[in-house]
Amino acid sequence: MSSRPAHVGLIPDGLRRWAKANDTTLAEAYLRGAAKVVELLLALQRNDVRTVTVYNLSKANLGRTGDELKAVYAASLEFFTTMIPDAFEPAGCGFRLHGDVAALPHEYVAAGRRLENTMTGSDFQINILAAYDAYDELRAAAQRAHRDGCEIADALDIGDVDLVIRTTAEPLLSGFLPLQSQYAQLVFLPTPLNDLAAEQLNDVVAEFRRLPQLRGR
Repeated sequence: MSSRPAHVGLIPDGLRRWAKANDTTLAEAYLRGAAKVVELLLALQRNDVRTVTVYNLSKANLGRTGDELKAVYAASLEFFTTMIPDAFEPAGCGFRLHGDVAALPHEYVAAGRRLENTMTGSDFQINILAAYDAYDELRAAAQRAHRDGCEIADALDIGDVDLVIRTTAEPLLSGFLPLQSQYAQLVFLPTPLNDLAAEQLNDVVAEFRRLPQLRGR
């Protein structure tokens, strides 16, 4: 019996397709998706996961249409200002925004920074990747490693990931934390994010526990 996954990566995907299939707006699809991510975070917390890193936006995603980015940002603001504070106790939950914040709207960054300042617990950690690019992360880590005289892995802001869950069947990581995910178990769920029952993650975590976590050994 393997241990629980201490750190889970979550790649919410398929929202544009869900909006088209359900004849609804991108704004509604992304807002529903934000609420669903909160449900999944709570489900992972109940499964004794200590850290979840959520892929909100890659740097490449910033090249999408203005209407889509507007929908993403609006849902993210609701996620930061209402959904997360309502669902998690600040004394027990930590929050951190990672990525090129200079490329993001001021309102988005300000809301994220407020959460960082108010949610400072250590029982459960939520990381958000926004305007994230793996090359940027590795360059910055290499600079810190050179400055501090340590290994690159020790200079990364985010630690190793045990399990990565993507809510589409396409077997792609899309640049998600490549160094930290090198030994992670990868799960690609055919159910779109907005149709996913949080209880399905219980089965994913149970399957992780059944498999040996050898990390190359």
